[in-house]
Amino acid sequence: MGKMSELMLKMLAETNDNLKRYALQTWEDLGLTYSEIMILSITAEAEKFHEPVHKSQLAKRLGLTKSAITQFCNKLEKKGYIEYYVTGSNMKNHYLKLNDDIRKSIESRCYNMNLCLQHFIDSVGEENIVLLMDLLKEFNNAVLRLSEHRCDSAYILNGNEYQNNFPIFENNDDN
Repeated sequence: MGKMSELMLKMLAETNDNLKRYALQTWEDLGLTYSEIMILSITAEAEKFHEPVHKSQLAKRLGLTKSAITQFCNKLEKKGYIEYYVTGSNMKNHYLKLNDDIRKSIESRCYNMNLCLQHFIDSVGEENIVLLMDLLKEFNNAVLRLSEHRCDSAYILNGNEYQNNFPIFENNDDN
């Protein structure tokens, strides 16, 4: 692996660790796990746009099994943070909804994070943030295409190398 790749992966891992640490510290008073925090955050995000949240969606987004999501959601329900509701006639479609107190708590905690982000934006300049977001979007799309092609190290270990025309590096202007 090249030096720049190693540095990039290290920086991404550090950023992920720092975000996770921040989330756990921010929610420390409620004694939530990181997965529970993510379930609440994703549900709050969806509620802003009046979108229902199903456990299968959470499982896919968090990379967890439906069984694990159900266990986390049941704990959150017992704590009174979420409740289930059904829409339509299909009684199997259970969706999640935040209770009002936890929604207010999330809004307050997100407000503090937004203040921090705004300070960062102000200090580096909006044009640099736009550039950073464009690069991150391009990187996210490349990782997505990589995962869709199920590329693995066996390809390289067999003496092959990915060429610049490999699908993950194609310019995709419809993003």
